[in-house]
Amino acid sequence: MHLSNSFRGSLQQPSSIEEALSLFQLMGDSKLNSDIVVYTILIDGAGKYGKFHIARNPFHGLSVKGLKPNVRTYNVMIGGFCRKGLFGEAKLLFLKMEESGYLPNNVTFCVFLQGCLKNQHYDDVEMLLQEMDDRGYSLDALTLSLFIDHIAAGLLDRSMLKLLGKLMPKELMDDPSLCDWE
Repeated sequence: MHLSNSFRGSLQQPSSIEEALSLFQLMGDSKLNSDIVVYTILIDGAGKYGKFHIARNPFHGLSVKGLKPNVRTYNVMIGGFCRKGLFGEAKLLFLKMEESGYLPNNVTFCVFLQGCLKNQHYDDVEMLLQEMDDRGYSLDALTLSLFIDHIAAGLLDRSMLKLLGKLMPKELMDDPSLCDWE
């Protein structure tokens, strides 16, 4: 894990993304190059620094290496697609994730919902919220604030507040001083 931490550290600067990818390719079929954690770090770093085109190649090459993406890898790719405005691809990957045997977790839903809201794709929002409720998940603070902003701006119907209330983080519900909306 020490080596993957060093690799992650090399991705702290945007200019290092290309260098990290070159190093990664030079390693060829080494043991480090066959670790899904290392791939996920590379994909995440490239996506966060606006080099999503770089992130796509390692992701699509996973099967050639005999690797399968894990939930974190899917979350990183879905978030990257959403940041680039490629909502259709994010949605396809979200659906493929479950078909591949990986259940979307709470983070997956929040990342995808943030993408829906930021890209103003509202068609699936209510269904996603209902699915989160059915699975016992809750919204994180960022996703909840995005919903409130969109409702306040008139982009989403106020009737969603009831469903959002069911998805409030438990820690907010346990502290009545944080929930005094009146």
